[in-house]
Amino acid sequence: MKKKFLLFAGITALFLAACEKDPDMGELDTDLVVYTNHDNSVDFSQYATYYLPDSILEAGSVRASYWTDENAQTLIDEVESQMTRLGYQRITDPSQKDEADVGIQLSYLAQTKTVISGGYWNGWWDSFYWGGYWGGWYYPYPVTYSYDTQALILEMADLTGRDNEEQPSIPVVWYASASGFQFGNNRVNMQLLTEGINQAFSQSAYLSTDK
Repeated sequence: MKKKFLLFAGITALFLAACEKDPDMGELDTDLVVYTNHDNSVDFSQYATYYLPDSILEAGSVRASYWTDENAQTLIDEVESQMTRLGYQRITDPSQKDEADVGIQLSYLAQTKTVISGGYWNGWWDSFYWGGYWGGWYYPYPVTYSYDTQALILEMADLTGRDNEEQPSIPVVWYASASGFQFGNNRVNMQLLTEGINQAFSQSAYLSTDK
């Protein structure tokens, strides 16, 4: 009887492994997803200077706030390091920001997503797994779960047309976002955000002022 049970367990494990189509979610959480885009008509070698605030904008449900502690400064320093590597010169005096060719805005968004499900659900298991007479199943009670996400957004705006009356708005010429799961460990979150910044610049070689 014991041998039969072990055989059945082995077959079940093999069946589940064969039916698994999705990657390990644990592996997907190890890095943030980095997305970048830019205006193809822009020649970034025309830029030389940039203004980067000493704070990060935090989007809130009611009003925005500013992230200014040591962790925020670490991320800002990383952006400055990448911009220096690409040949840009930072303007740090707020009174001289109008002299900058481009402006860089960093924004951070953290939120908790909640999912509530209930009622009839034709889930991923084939109904015949439980028996041919079943046509799906339903929850007679609500099922709730939540998870935390975070995103760091970088935007580069062209400030050279500030005196052009025909251009009333400021164009964003480069956009980058690093988003994904937010861990309860602050050190891990900072490492992920820093690596996200590095990856954003790594896949945006066209930003270089040296052509």
